[in-house]
Amino acid sequence: MHPTLFFPFIHSYGLMLAVGFYAGWWLAARRARREGIDPDLIGNLVLISILAGVVGSRLLWYALEGRREESIWVLIKVWEGGLVFYGGLISAIVADYVYLTRKQAAVWQVADTVAPAVALGQAFGRIGCFLNGCCYGGISSTAFPLRVSFPGAFTETWGAIGSAPFREHVNLYHSHKELHAWFVETHSSLPVHPTQLYEAASLLLLTALLVAASPWKRRQGEIFALLCILNAVSRFAVELVRRDTQPVLISLSPGQVGAIIVFAIGVGILLWVRHRACNCEQTKRAAAAARPPA
Repeated sequence: MHPTLFFPFIHSYGLMLAVGFYAGWWLAARRARREGIDPDLIGNLVLISILAGVVGSRLLWYALEGRREESIWVLIKVWEGGLVFYGGLISAIVADYVYLTRKQAAVWQVADTVAPAVALGQAFGRIGCFLNGCCYGGISSTAFPLRVSFPGAFTETWGAIGSAPFREHVNLYHSHKELHAWFVETHSSLPVHPTQLYEAASLLLLTALLVAASPWKRRQGEIFALLCILNAVSRFAVELVRRDTQPVLISLSPGQVGAIIVFAIGVGILLWVRHRACNCEQTKRAAAAARPPA
């Protein structure tokens, strides 16, 4: 865990977000050239996505997890974490769609072009979560080979400071003598699942799958639909071992609820683009049949 890098004012979370946006822009621009799409259009989309995505993800975080006693100015503290990806994704999609329609661009062709870039940018964001110590997983066995522990310390009055997992574990097990001795001796949290890295790895794999699947698509919009479906499946699975949020619907976490919604959107897009393609083919056949012979 390294919340700051090099200098106290360079936050690792914000830096990784910037790296993610740049990597996504690079991949999307490269794919755009192959598709005959103006790379400047992609650059504009990146800027719009940054603004709309950060605002949307921060607002959803505040709605779900923000403390009402905090000042509204807490919303601008992006470097401290607290960005809900699906809030950013939905707001960015809406803003990008408005921009593309005003530009009379091929919306679904552009969506397919940038789909792998979205997954790539999100992967770097999850690495930023790991460095920041947020979005952590549940307690794991000490024998688990992928376990990680996040650092912490105590104040003079034995208050827990440092990473969020450390503070949570100390507060939960403050009356457990053996565990309290562990915290005092190691100055670290209990071993937990590195859910941030789980999701980062799955997103990098998803990026490669979307790039590989692109030449095989039959209809515009299929790659973006695949992004939504596979991203949702990955997120839902990772949330099974994530423990930094509370259930909001039945026993589902906010991430799982968002994953279900995005999965449904992805399936809906896939069915719609295929249905639209079938109607277009039927219209073409009907027009050809009605055309008088030469």
